Amino acid sequence: MPRPSGGFTRLQHAAIKVHDIEAAKDFYVNTLGFTISEIFEPGTVGDFPFGLCFMRCTELHHDMNLIFWPEGEGPAPPEERSFFSLQTGLHHIAFEVEDRAQLDEWASYLEEKEIEIFWGPSIHSPTHPEGDGFWGENHALYISDPSGNCIEIFCDMAVMDPYTNRVNEEWFRDRLSRDGHPRDAAAPPEAWKA
Repeated sequence: MPRPSGGFTRLQHAAIKVHDIEAAKDFYVNTLGFTISEIFEPGTVGDFPFGLCFMRCTELHHDMNLIFWPEGEGPAPPEERSFFSLQTGLHHIAFEVEDRAQLDEWASYLEEKEIEIFWGPSIHSPTHPEGDGFWGENHALYISDPSGNCIEIFCDMAVMDPYTNRVNEEWFRDRLSRDGHPRDAAAPPEAWKA
């Protein structure tokens, strides 16, 4: 099977591990101008021991994820703050594809190449009828490169309403329709409140 013809449309977001979520939120919000879309505390969703802070600098649900642990349990702060440090904060990088059909093509292609898909394809959503109950509001699958770096391939990232800090209602209903469900089959997740 040939590689899917559409390729990736872009590298869309990165997820980094942080040792101090409050300092990280302060930096990304107050220094760089990001907006928090949602925060989930460690251990509150699934079996994940870490928490996740979704942040955006565009209209999409997230452009950056901050992965964090309870105080004292996560990664240590870097010993040096240098471009050349061997320490890494990377959790995953995410490549976007055009649509769900192309995501399914990638899944078939990767399976044929015997590359393990360790999560997905799934719909990250707590309210979508096919949702996996997790964060993010997109369709996704996850693989590892030969060095063990986590790669997400995804499509259909939620568009946010900047006034309510909630997934845009029209976008959510359109996605339900694209996924073969009635437009009123579910409601968007509740807005995250600070």
